[in-house]
Amino acid sequence: MKSIKTIFILSLILFSNFIYAQKIEITEKNLFKIFKKTIEQENKNQIKTVSNPWIADNSNDVFSKSDTIIFTNGKNNHYCKDVNWTFYRKNKFIRNYGDFCSEPTSYTVTKIQDYFEIKINEMDTRKYFELYNQGKLIDKFEIISLEKSQSLSYKNLIEYTLKLRRIRDF
Repeated sequence: MKSIKTIFILSLILFSNFIYAQKIEITEKNLFKIFKKTIEQENKNQIKTVSNPWIADNSNDVFSKSDTIIFTNGKNNHYCKDVNWTFYRKNKFIRNYGDFCSEPTSYTVTKIQDYFEIKINEMDTRKYFELYNQGKLIDKFEIISLEKSQSLSYKNLIEYTLKLRRIRDF
């Protein structure tokens, strides 16, 4: 009886890991495929910045201060302040900042400095995520992990989580 119980518990743990999060191999092809898959733009001539953005917490300006940043594209992110990356091409996005706990709520107006192009490089078996604005390298991150999981709130929605480590000296 004890062995059946042990097998059941181990099976449950193993099964739950497959349901809740799966690591994805970090390659340029996989990243751009996922970014492209998450694009939700109704009109090719107009970009809606609130259309399925990748969101990171920016409470207490943590986005600019922290070395580790976690982006998710899920629908259930309720940060008071956040940073949004809205993809309009597989390797291009617009960055915006939102403040949802102050009245009135606010969202930054998109300027030319908010348009980014991504280049992915590999060095010493590590993958790096470089952000360019108007051809100039603005920010650089090491890609730590990319995971996919089933949304807990939306039945048929797959959510992605991208964990990055900021490179300060580049």
